[in-house]
Amino acid sequence: MEDKIKQLYEELIGEIRKYRPEKSLDMIENAFNFAYNAHKEQFRKTGEPYITHPLSVAIILANIRTDMESIAAALLHDVIEDTDVTYEDVVATFGEEVALLVVGVTKIEKVAYVSKTERQAENYRRMFFHISQDVRVLLVKIADRLHNMQTLEGHSEEKQRAIAQETLDIYAPLAHRLGISKLRYELEDLGFKYSDKKVYEELSQKVEIKQSERQEIIDQIMKEIRAKLEADGIKALVEGRPKRFYSIHKKMVSKEKTLDQIFDLYAVRVLVEEVSECYEVLGRLHEMYTPIPGRFKDFIGMKKSNGYQSLHTTLIGPGEPFEVQVRTFQMHSVAEFGIAAHWKYKEGGKLAKDKWLQGIMDLQRDMSGSEEFLDALKMDLDAFSERIYCFTPKGELIALVSGSCAIDYAYAIHSAVGNRMIGARVNGKMVSVNHELQTGDQVEIITSQNTKGPSKDWLKLVKTNTARTKITQWFNKESRDENIRKGREALEAVTKEIDIEEKISLDELLADGRDAELLERYNCKNMEQLYVMIGVGGLREKLVVNHLYREYEKTLPPPSNEELIQSLLDIGERQTKSKHQSGVIVRGVGDTAVRFARCCGPLPGDEILGYVTRGRGLTVHRTDCINVIHMDELDRRRLIDAHWQKDMKRDASFHTEMRIDCNNRDGLLADISRVLFEEKASVKSVNVRTVQSEAIMYFGLEVSDGGQLDFLTKKLKNVQGVCEITRVSS
Repeated sequence: MEDKIKQLYEELIGEIRKYRPEKSLDMIENAFNFAYNAHKEQFRKTGEPYITHPLSVAIILANIRTDMESIAAALLHDVIEDTDVTYEDVVATFGEEVALLVVGVTKIEKVAYVSKTERQAENYRRMFFHISQDVRVLLVKIADRLHNMQTLEGHSEEKQRAIAQETLDIYAPLAHRLGISKLRYELEDLGFKYSDKKVYEELSQKVEIKQSERQEIIDQIMKEIRAKLEADGIKALVEGRPKRFYSIHKKMVSKEKTLDQIFDLYAVRVLVEEVSECYEVLGRLHEMYTPIPGRFKDFIGMKKSNGYQSLHTTLIGPGEPFEVQVRTFQMHSVAEFGIAAHWKYKEGGKLAKDKWLQGIMDLQRDMSGSEEFLDALKMDLDAFSERIYCFTPKGELIALVSGSCAIDYAYAIHSAVGNRMIGARVNGKMVSVNHELQTGDQVEIITSQNTKGPSKDWLKLVKTNTARTKITQWFNKESRDENIRKGREALEAVTKEIDIEEKISLDELLADGRDAELLERYNCKNMEQLYVMIGVGGLREKLVVNHLYREYEKTLPPPSNEELIQSLLDIGERQTKSKHQSGVIVRGVGDTAVRFARCCGPLPGDEILGYVTRGRGLTVHRTDCINVIHMDELDRRRLIDAHWQKDMKRDASFHTEMRIDCNNRDGLLADISRVLFEEKASVKSVNVRTVQSEAIMYFGLEVSDGGQLDFLTKKLKNVQGVCEITRVSS
């Protein structure tokens, strides 16, 4: 294993051990080996082996203390998209939970779209569908984007700017929305760096000039605070932190100020054990320094919707103002790691749903187009950064995004209130429905039973997902029946296409509780909602039917050997194929057309098994293939005995791959190539990597059988510098 890869893997294991010291790491080790083999011939634009990317993504997730399944999915997140590995391969080896996380991160298939924006939007629709099933998909996606931003140098400046802007528009706000400040701030600074390099470099240079001066001031302030709290018997951790570049830039733009006019470039954070101590520390700080009016925020009493809690105050210190955050250690953990810091599981081990993500899914189902959904998503993420707090006439607190109007407030109360709204009173005065609300406003909504419902113009006025979704639902109600019909018909059409002898109806697939399981799987309240999702294009009907049939198949008796053989004969009659013989014998069929599994590359002489696929004939595996060993019980029922024909044709050839580990020297590749040429081995591909004094070579070869491969191996081991030769299996 190359030094860089080994170093990253050891770093990953070390990070996991910090917070899961007793947890078995078998899954992580298996996922690494699986991904390493799948990506073995791939390299990044930086020139590094591709495996360094999923390893780095896994390390980022370990840094925010995610679970083992998320880290395994991070290691595997590109195998389905970028290699020959299939979803079924991942399920067979790691189970459906990890496989679904991997599929959630995988981009949509390469099909034709009208524009890049449409394709990008469709990717987001697909991603958010999977996120609604398991929010950990988003954690892997954010970590994936962070490492891509950390290694963006290999792209053109145009692509750097496009990726950086997308990061600032979507990924950094998503990290903020989940409360993961540890990732959010780095995403923002990197996005800023590549989206506007000139401004970033100018700002960083100016900040650097005054850094030492300001650091002396902040060190003095921390010393004073520590001394005061220690004298008062309050145990606390006091630390300083510089403001992030992107945060400074946003403040300069929004406040229309120069850097010299931005005073609180540094901040102090005080961490304590108990909530009561937070307010006690705040009192001490206000005794020591003069607080700036209007700059105190209590996010403990009014927790943010992403779970963030802290007290914020800005004080006049020696020289210039500075910001202080006061929170408990537990609050700090949530602030740093967000949703990853407090996994909440229901009975049965399923991750509890995130309300905001459920709102996004409602929005997705009700938006007619992907680009419309993307625009709404960006608007929602942008608005989330600032919150306002209004009150009902009874004094109940309603949290809204900054810029919300009376319509947003009405729908936050209840959809029926919004749909019947005709006006509003704010602080006792009549206002229009689009009146912008401020923190502290007391709001009363005026309704009427005679109203015809919301206006389509309201969609241009509202700021919250809740209001937008409920208004859209009102107008989509008329087309609901049509979408139900389209979704049902799409499922029935795919069901008829299942390649089985005895046809089955959709109702049969949905029987015996499979409909209830399906609704839970896709987060739907009833089958009509599922049909609508399919009818509007939010869910692929083939994916649903394949899952249903797999569950239905579990209820059937195992197919007999005779039935498997008959299915092969039927496929043979239907397919038009050449007279080329495969050399694989199945009793009752004879020499049959097969596919040789890429995962293990069987050769004549190997012990083999046949897997009778559903409609595509026979796939041949070695008996020691990792996918066969980990095959689930349902697939294992479709295995059938197979063996090689004794009198194989001499001109038959089979593909295999060989890895040669060597001590590097001049002329090494030429000497190895000479042996392969002399022994008439047909070389189809060559890949060479060198690390210091070591060389690793991969050869794709066409050989007649395992005997020829063994002979080649013996000859190659005599070449000076060759240390080890292994047959590669992915």
